Amino acid sequence: MQSRNFRLQRVGNIDWLEKNYKFQKISFSLDELVVFNATKTEKNIEEFAKVVTRLVDDVFIPVAAGGGIRKIEDAELLFKSGADKVILNTPLYENPELAKEIVNRYGSQSLVASVDYRLEKDIPVIYIKDGTLAIPLGMGEYLQYLSRLGVGEIVLNSIDQDGTGFGYDLSTLQKYEKSVTVPLLIMGGW
Repeated sequence: MQSRNFRLQRVGNIDWLEKNYKFQKISFSLDELVVFNATKTEKNIEEFAKVVTRLVDDVFIPVAAGGGIRKIEDAELLFKSGADKVILNTPLYENPELAKEIVNRYGSQSLVASVDYRLEKDIPVIYIKDGTLAIPLGMGEYLQYLSRLGVGEIVLNSIDQDGTGFGYDLSTLQKYEKSVTVPLLIMGGW
């Protein structure tokens, strides 16, 4: 799927991805492959794990995968399917014990926090549940909370910039980059 402002458009399937992107050949030019299950309906973790397995075949770079992880067994399945890291969003807020369990079992480097946000009157408002539910925490407070959970990386994802090709929301990144000691990454602009 291709996402633009969190609205999804089908562009192909796993066969199309393998044919057109040839991750096995281009992986030597990449630092990391990030794979999200961004479907808006009920996420099928078993089907997603099969996709991850096919994508990482003969790909020798770190792979982060997320979307639909609701229990430790879901994370384990993705790790067994070839992911080096798992990505959480909604469970970080609704079920922080899952994050702690992943960190305790696999280490901080194995857990990436994904933070979806939208600027509202120039203030970043954080959303969970595929960008549909705002939470009552400010960005700085939430980033500190994620750091205390023990995540290894935090990815800021601008809903407004997602898939637009207009570039990243660097001002939000710069405003909060010194508020945490874990790597703070940005996406949602290309």
